[in-house]
Formats: sequence, structure tokens, C-alpha cells
Amino acid sequence: MSRPAGSREAGPPSSLRLAVAQPEIDRAAPERSRVAEAERLIAAAGSDGAEMVLFPESYPGPISAGPAAGDRGFDAGPPIAEAAREAACAVCWGRIERGDDGRYRTVAYRTGSNGEELLRYERAHPATGDVHPVLSGVPMAPGTGLGLATVGGVGIGVLVCSELWIPEVARTLAVRGAEILLAPAGGAFRRVAPNWQLIACARAIENELHLGLTQALFGDEAGSAMVAGPEGVLASTDAAGLIVADCDLARARWLREHDDSMREPKEFDS
Repeated sequence: MSRPAGSREAGPPSSLRLAVAQPEIDRAAPERSRVAEAERLIAAAGSDGAEMVLFPESYPGPISAGPAAGDRGFDAGPPIAEAAREAACAVCWGRIERGDDGRYRTVAYRTGSNGEELLRYERAHPATGDVHPVLSGVPMAPGTGLGLATVGGVGIGVLVCSELWIPEVARTLAVRGAEILLAPAGGAFRRVAPNWQLIACARAIENELHLGLTQALFGDEAGSAMVAGPEGVLASTDAAGLIVADCDLARARWLREHDDSMREPKEFDS
């Protein structure tokens, strides 16, 4: 995280370089093989100077759950923590977990650049319809709170997949101090993809913050990875791989601190 030029005092950083990973899913390969791909993408993000990398919902997993999944259990936490330390890059990743009550939940983690767990968020609003039975094999139970962690003076919120479409979730995180929202999604958007990206931009604009969106690529669909800021899209791709963008936190704070004005020329784009 970059601090204001010439400043020697501790304070909130003026920017953050965010990487967004959009992996292609090989359904024929064992789920645990995704961990190696995640490690590779974390290393690539660190090489690009990223301070944080975002993965899709429940990636690298495991995502399959229930009796039909068989013995697919593996723990991606330790290798991701080690990769984060080696790359000096924080990581937002996820998996499906079975709780002590026997119910399954979608969990997003934020692992710090030192390998420590900074956030564990159980998706509060499970998707309706058949989304989760298709992805995981079982219905998902809801979590009990929202995902927000403040690290180094920057509030970073997590909302998972269709939670992005609920404006109150993003607004509550923003009011509680989020300056960056991470929006990992499962994928299979297809004809919904353009509006999904539009909603991502709207959340960034209306809350005057930065937002990272990504999905997993299943089959031949186009991706929706992007980094949106309060005044426009900073980076986007529909292909598998990695994008990196610098989030100007100082600019977003300036926008939040100044009132709208009818004067011309305007000093803002939204």
C-alpha cells in the first residue's frame, strides 16, 4: 500500500494495487489441482507489484460437498498462506465448509501478506434457485454477519456472488468503513454477464469506492473480471488470467469529502 508522497507519519495509504484472478476450470481435473494454479497466480500477482489478489467464489476450494462429492477434502489454507508470504501479497480465496451443525456454508477468507488469517466470512445471503446445488451438490446455509476487516488503515469488505446485487450489503460495508469491496463470484453468468458488470460499476460509483469482481470460467463462456473505481473502470478482461489495477484511495476519499457541484468544469466524473 502506498502512502502519500513526502509523508513520514503513519496513516492510511493513498493507494492499493489490486490483482484480480480469473481462472479457467478443468472439470476433469481433481479439485485439489486448483491449489497449484492458485499458487502460480499469487506469485504472478506479487511479481506485478500487487498488494492483494482476488480469486472467485469458493476457489481454489474444495467446492464439491455432500455424499456425492466422495473423499475430496483438502486444505488449501497452508499453501495459500505460504504463497502469500513468498509473494508479499494478501489473498482473498474461498471454499465450501461443513459446520459442526452438519450444514454447508460458502466461506471467503482473506489471508494477509504475512500468511495470517485476517478475515473469515460466511456468505450471509445464499443464492436462490439451483445455483449452489449445481456448483457444490448441496444447499448452502447462511452466515450470521457481513465480511469486513480493516488492515493498515484500509477497510476491505467482501460480498460473495449475488450479494453484489443487494445494494444494502455494499452500502452497509461502505458505511462501516470499507474503501475496497471484493466481489468473488462463481461464474456461469453468460447472458447475465453485461448486467453483472453494470451492477459492479454501480456499486463502486454509488458508494464512492473501488471494487474487484471476478468469476471462474466454466467451459466456453466469456469472463467478467474487472476493477471498477468511483469514476470508471480501471481494468477488465473476459479471458482467463490476471489483471492488475491501482486503486486511488486518496482520490476516492476526496470524492467522499466534497459535495456535488453544478460549477463547470466539474472536478469529478461521478
